[in-house]
Amino acid sequence: MSGRRSVQPDAEAVARDAAEAIAQAILAAAAVAAKPFHLALAGGTTPKRAYELLAARPLPWPRVQFWFGDERCVAPDHPDSNYAMARSALFERAFLPAANVHRMRGELLDREAAAREYEAALPPKLDLLLLGIGPDGHTASLFPGSNALREKARRVVAVTGPKPPPNRLTITPPVIAAAARVLVVATGAEKATAVRCAFESDTDPIECPARLLRDAEWHLDRAAAG
Repeated sequence: MSGRRSVQPDAEAVARDAAEAIAQAILAAAAVAAKPFHLALAGGTTPKRAYELLAARPLPWPRVQFWFGDERCVAPDHPDSNYAMARSALFERAFLPAANVHRMRGELLDREAAAREYEAALPPKLDLLLLGIGPDGHTASLFPGSNALREKARRVVAVTGPKPPPNRLTITPPVIAAAARVLVVATGAEKATAVRCAFESDTDPIECPARLLRDAEWHLDRAAAG
């Protein structure tokens, strides 16, 4: 098997484990380089708890530039917005500089323009990319069967997914491949099949996008680890 796995008893322990990994990455980067640390965030319940734990840490937050792996095409204060979740769980709690947060403008009617705008701003290489997976094996908003999984040039695209809200913006496989470090969080028995697919099958990523994360650093609870 490829990839490194940390298996914890439950979702709370996974959130703590992931928060610690992110904090240590930020501190390590700050100790050796006077440059921004580019961190891309994921949506979801377990990442949200990790963000809450991170917000309480005395980290060099002004050095961190925040990005997103995907976003729902809703207003930034909508309950389904990944940005809204991260804002309440992390940005506001840690009193982060607004200029350090780069959100996808999912509310724009022209989704193609929103995707190209974010693509132009996104750094060539993320220092840390945090991702989750769904029971169907999707990651970010790269769903099974999506043409975006075949993308080799564009780094951010507009997609229509099978889950509500369907219209979304998402990074593409080249962004995942270029990231210096990819950290995946997954909890719950409903994720076990997707985790198994990522590690143990030869399924094409077009059918199981989690296969793109095979060499990532995985933080799982026992139920998701199967």
